Amino acid sequence: MREQSAAVELLQAMADPVRFALLERMTSGPVAVSDLVARTGHSQSKVSNHLALLRRAALVRATKQGRQVLYEVRDPAVVEIMETLLRSARRNVSPQATPALMQARCCYDHLAGRLGVGLFDTLVARKAIADLAVPAATRKVRSGLGPVSLGPAAQPVFGRLGVDIEAARRAKRQFATACLDWTENRPHLGGALGAALLARLQALGWVERVRGTRVVRVSTRGRRGLSELGLQLPG
Repeated sequence: MREQSAAVELLQAMADPVRFALLERMTSGPVAVSDLVARTGHSQSKVSNHLALLRRAALVRATKQGRQVLYEVRDPAVVEIMETLLRSARRNVSPQATPALMQARCCYDHLAGRLGVGLFDTLVARKAIADLAVPAATRKVRSGLGPVSLGPAAQPVFGRLGVDIEAARRAKRQFATACLDWTENRPHLGGALGAALLARLQALGWVERVRGTRVVRVSTRGRRGLSELGLQLPG
């Protein structure tokens, strides 16, 4: 009963149009209050009050960076809840996905869209991760497809990219998961391993996030690198 009550309290904290919009904006990463004010169109005092409630509910956290205070989602599981709710809503409402979002975007801290799905398939083909033992029909209705196992070639493939598998395994979150991509209806790689992979691709200059959005752009260097890995991107 205690867990159920806590779950209801979390949903109540999210069940407000303003707070939901704030959380959705934060799924793209840390954001300043001024950006949240601009996004919602509400006064700074109103946004601050909603942020205070979200902090009390342990849904978000604030960190000081210079003179700015940045807010971010406290737990990746909250992002999964947001994705699930939005996915359910899209079943009844026509999806509003731009071509850029469909091509490549962030799902909190890992890759999604055609790029994320294609990279998942490439890692399976290279035997870096194991394919999912989930029927295709099930994949279309489940948001979380469960844990992903490493394949026999995990170390050389991820090592070539500079991804520290053991560091990802030590993270205080799920190690590797399959998220059902809402635009592709196929899995992309989530969890600590998915986050580490995106971080490395950014560090290598292969991809970059478009500020203030969830869109990800692939650089010319990234296209070459991904091609060498076995992933061919459309022109």
